[in-house]
Amino acid sequence: MVIYESIYKGGNYSLDPKYEIILDSKYNSPAGSFALALDVRTANQLKEVYDKLNTGAKQLEVQGTFSKQLESIPDQHLDEMRRQAKIVGSKLTFHGPIEEPSGFDGQRNEWNEENRKHVELQFDKAIERAHKLDPDGNIIVTIHSTAQLPEMIQREKVKDKEEVKSFFAVDSISGKVNQLKDEKSEFPETKEGKIRVFDPNKELERRNKEIWDNQMFNFTYHLDLAESRYGREKGILGEAQKLIDEGKITKEELIKTNPEIASLLQADNLSSKAGDVFLKNSYNDLKTLFNYAYKSAKEQSKEGDIKKLDNFRKVVQENFGKIEKNDRGALSTVVREGLRVLQEDIDKPKILKNFNNFVIDKSSDTFSNIALNSYKKFGDTSPIISVENPPAGGGISRAEDLKELVEKSREKLSNKLSSEGYTKREAKEIAEKIIGVTWDVGHINMIRKYGYEDKDLLKQAEIIKPFLKHIHLSDNFGFEHTELPMGMGNVPLKETAKIFGSKFNKLTKAIETGDWYQHFKVTPFPYELAAFGSPLGKGFEEKWNTVAWSYSPYFYGYGTINPDIHHSIYGRGFAALPQELGGQIPGKESSRATGTPLA
Repeated sequence: MVIYESIYKGGNYSLDPKYEIILDSKYNSPAGSFALALDVRTANQLKEVYDKLNTGAKQLEVQGTFSKQLESIPDQHLDEMRRQAKIVGSKLTFHGPIEEPSGFDGQRNEWNEENRKHVELQFDKAIERAHKLDPDGNIIVTIHSTAQLPEMIQREKVKDKEEVKSFFAVDSISGKVNQLKDEKSEFPETKEGKIRVFDPNKELERRNKEIWDNQMFNFTYHLDLAESRYGREKGILGEAQKLIDEGKITKEELIKTNPEIASLLQADNLSSKAGDVFLKNSYNDLKTLFNYAYKSAKEQSKEGDIKKLDNFRKVVQENFGKIEKNDRGALSTVVREGLRVLQEDIDKPKILKNFNNFVIDKSSDTFSNIALNSYKKFGDTSPIISVENPPAGGGISRAEDLKELVEKSREKLSNKLSSEGYTKREAKEIAEKIIGVTWDVGHINMIRKYGYEDKDLLKQAEIIKPFLKHIHLSDNFGFEHTELPMGMGNVPLKETAKIFGSKFNKLTKAIETGDWYQHFKVTPFPYELAAFGSPLGKGFEEKWNTVAWSYSPYFYGYGTINPDIHHSIYGRGFAALPQELGGQIPGKESSRATGTPLA
């Protein structure tokens, strides 16, 4: 009796349980909610779209990640991508260029407004081009919160407590950036001998005080040198000069009658010239200090200080003609009045600023401006500007910082729309609609290398939830920016999905697995579907994770269908036919008739 063993083994194999993410049924995302990210390295995004659509993907993320590649994509290709996606019913999202939105120049280690405006123009053009991909809908355009910056407040978790190890500060006038570290001090700060604990706000306050005091010291030192060099009212020379000033004797008569006085007068002439130099230096110091003080008062809206500084400015204007002629009296009057105003009348200015806050402020200018320009051009079909968290260790990568950036960007956009005639309610609704967050679950997972745990990652998810517009999926083990399919690292996706709730299914989730493609040369898509426990299709109770990589009955809709082994066992296939009858050519994988495998 011959017994034939079934070659269809059933779909009872799944991923190793330690990697498996079987979500509750209400979080089981269908295959159509995932987007495949195209290859960032090529400008031939059109071919990428063709290739990925042929796999049956319902959503794709077009890459304009690098400016050079984006500039190399012809407009005609964007039109063709739109047409191809529309034909097969797929939806496109777009990744904008990675440029620094704040205007910080990493090579020069400084910030300037011209850089920020240049990046703003780049983003404007990228959004305009992204709109061509979906002119009838609100295409999601992801832009990184920062591009060149490290984490500006460097935090670590030590013994279940978060500690700040260093932070960056920017000089508000020069734009230069410096890192301030926790340099352990043993010097007592109180009579009880308490040692100073490193705190960014207090450290910044202390450094600002030191800088201002040092600047004032240079200013007053030059003034003191000038006055000591003049020495008009000191000793014999002072008395002699007084007689000359009162007209009781001429300088020539005094020299003839008193040779000692003549020698002193000659020395005084040289000393006076040196005094003029020091007085001019003091005047130049005053200019710098005034600029620091005025800018600081303006940024902090200190109207009282601004008024006092404006009054002093009038004193300078009244004496300006004489100052240009280096009139000693006018210079001395202005310098002395400036000293009084700066030392007695106003608060000490804040020269150094927390760079994290500074970047958020400048970047929110950029994001609010590009959102406004987009809305003016495209109205209700304006693309959604979705700000992404970069890998942990980069600037504005934590949820609390990203939240602040988005809130500030929305507020500025809302104010700009209100000034153009929109009601406050309308402006607020528009701002909330077109500015939001792309949350990369793999990027935030990298805070593990600073001592953080699952519970800390879930707190980040709680903070960012109200701002979500889009999700990026990649897995890693918390140390390197590897991009694995979900379920192959330690990203707590199941718990994160529960926090995001219904948003998790509704939002598009782009699969970013560049490293996976590089090393394993296969699509991550089935691994993602298995990890998520996605249903096989409408009306199917079976999930991808229960039938993945197994032989299954035909009606399962997954697995190897009509395998080669079937024909080898039963001898029924075309593979073994002679070439004359259309069989395959020996050593070739294609048939003579069709050019494609027949097995």
